[in-house]
Amino acid sequence: LDAFAGTGVLGFEAASRGATQVQLVENDAALVVQLKKVQIHLQADAVQVIRGDGVAALRQSLGASLDLIFLDPPFDSTVFESAVLAAAKAVTETGFIYLEAPVKWSPDPLQAAGLQVHRYLKAGMVHAHLLKRQDATLAETDAT
Repeated sequence: LDAFAGTGVLGFEAASRGATQVQLVENDAALVVQLKKVQIHLQADAVQVIRGDGVAALRQSLGASLDLIFLDPPFDSTVFESAVLAAAKAVTETGFIYLEAPVKWSPDPLQAAGLQVHRYLKAGMVHAHLLKRQDATLAETDAT
């Protein structure tokens, strides 16, 4: 689920790499129209374009049901914390959350959400975090 689809590049890329089902959620009506045109042009049958609020879409997802969640809200928005909390409940035990933010997230709010940083990089003004559930690490450790 790409909760703040924008141009849809993350979701379309996931579909092109074999994702069997991709939901692009976008609140802007003009962007939704554009996303639907791209979906038709690319014949991206695995992609579903939905107009709506990204945080609400995450909250409406079944708990622990999404393998990969993209969070790239507008950097001037105030939805980062609520999006991360909702994504933490929606991601599967072995799934990942990709978060782009204007700042590096510290471990404390992530741990409070039951998440940890799996990978991190900074590219220009973008702080990219690949997050996973804390219990996923425990499960990996127990299996070895």
